[in-house]
Amino acid sequence: MGVNIRYVPLGADHYALALIGVDRPGIVAAVAGGLSDLGCNLEDVTTSLLRGHFAMVLEFSAPAAGDAGAIRRHLLARTAALDVHLDVWPVAPSRPEGAATHVLRLHGPDRTGIVAAIAAVLAGLGASIRDMSCSRDDVDEPTYLVVVEVDVPGHVDDAVLERALRAVADELSLRLAVERILPEPL
Repeated sequence: MGVNIRYVPLGADHYALALIGVDRPGIVAAVAGGLSDLGCNLEDVTTSLLRGHFAMVLEFSAPAAGDAGAIRRHLLARTAALDVHLDVWPVAPSRPEGAATHVLRLHGPDRTGIVAAIAAVLAGLGASIRDMSCSRDDVDEPTYLVVVEVDVPGHVDDAVLERALRAVADELSLRLAVERILPEPL
C-alpha cells in the first residue's frame, strides 16, 4: 500500500481548529485523517487531557480557495460518532515565534485568581506565555499547580521577574520556582 503525499501549494489558506470532547480513542485519527482528505497540512498541534476531556488546538494550511465552513462540515462528519465540539476559522499565516526563556512553577492552596494574577504580572513585564499547564489536586486540601513556559523580553532582568512573581506568590501562599532556560547546542 503506497502513501499518497500531497504538498500544500504556496499561497495556501491558513486556519485554526479548536476541539473538545470526552476522551476516547480515534479523535486525533479522525481529525488528522479528515484534514488529510482535504489536502491540508498540520503546522502546529497541541493536545491535552483536561479531567477526562480531550482538547486539541491546531493550525493548518489548506489548498488556496479553501472554505472554513466546508472544512468544518467535513470534520464534523468524520467525528460524528465521537461526540466532540469543534470549530474552524481562518487565521493569518503563522510567523516565527520567540522561544521560551524561563519556566515558572507555582504550587500551593487552590484559590480563585491564581492564573489571572500570574498572567497579569507577566503581561505587565511584556512577557509572552508560550505554554501553560494548570492542575488541581483534590486529595486532602485542594492544591493547585501551575507550570508556565514564558518568553521574557531581554530588557527584563531575572531579578525583576522573580521579584514581581514572588510578590504574587507570597500574597497567594504559593511556592515559586523560576528557572532560566539555557539554549542547548545542536
